Amino acid sequence: MRKLLLVLVIVLTGLPAMARHIAGGEMYYEWLSPGVGNTSMYRITLRLFRDCQSSGPVLENEVVTAGIYEGTNLRISLTLRLDGGVRSMQLNTGTFPCLTGAPTVCYEVALYTNVVELPNNEVGYTISRNGCCRVDGITNIGGARSVGSNYVTKIPGFGSLAIGHNSSPQFLLKDTALVCTRKNFVLDFGATDPDSDSLTYAFCDAYGANSGSNNAQPSNNLILSPLNYSNPFSGMSPLGVGVTINQATGIISGVAPDAGHYVVNVCIVEWRGGKPISEHRKDFILQVQDCDLIEADLPEKIIQCDTSAVFFFKSIHGFWYYCL
Repeated sequence: MRKLLLVLVIVLTGLPAMARHIAGGEMYYEWLSPGVGNTSMYRITLRLFRDCQSSGPVLENEVVTAGIYEGTNLRISLTLRLDGGVRSMQLNTGTFPCLTGAPTVCYEVALYTNVVELPNNEVGYTISRNGCCRVDGITNIGGARSVGSNYVTKIPGFGSLAIGHNSSPQFLLKDTALVCTRKNFVLDFGATDPDSDSLTYAFCDAYGANSGSNNAQPSNNLILSPLNYSNPFSGMSPLGVGVTINQATGIISGVAPDAGHYVVNVCIVEWRGGKPISEHRKDFILQVQDCDLIEADLPEKIIQCDTSAVFFFKSIHGFWYYCL
């Protein structure tokens, strides 16, 4: 039987041997109600992902403080508290008898949240959380170590949203996919929007932060520092020229890069009434790792991955699956 050299593309997880712990994150918010006077109530949430095998800090001990900025000036420091504990999500690659050399794929996910009352204003707000550190050895930033992260989202003001209110989109959690190295692959990175706004997608720069402490307090001034990508990669081309993202659907597709770890950041622009009103983003670590798959033994049925269904099939884009 013919064997294919495959790459296991693991969204939001890092190598087990890595000492650093953060494998991805997304800051998002929900408009709740009018506040007292000319204000609005929002629920702010940070979703963090951690490599299960990391020797770095555990998510239970993470102290999350978000900075809420009006323009570039810090208006509020908001502590986000762990909500609902930490859960593990593990892909049991042993369920594929045709897959050899497959690594353990596991990450932990936690939500940190709080409610805040903000005055309605013209410019809106930028919500930012700086922390340390991403997993080490990321390929498209030159294998750097102790690289910080900055997860950001924006609340529009009445300058761009004259009527109504806004809740941010949330990316769907389709967090694993199996594709062939140097062959075509497809990864669904779409999102849902609670206000039914139109969404457009693009690759964009991920933000870094000083390595320092993972529990650092927000700075007095908003700092958005793009990561230093190594040639031939960039924020707009994090996986090389052979991979693109569909502007209308968020589908990432193309020819998989060489084995390694890649930071990928996807930005969403929200549109209402034909006008852009805000930007939302999520960055994640994509792991590419060699393994072997005997093509004739590919399963044709739905299998189980913990409590999630995993679809595994062959298409014109190669072999792939995802957890729902």
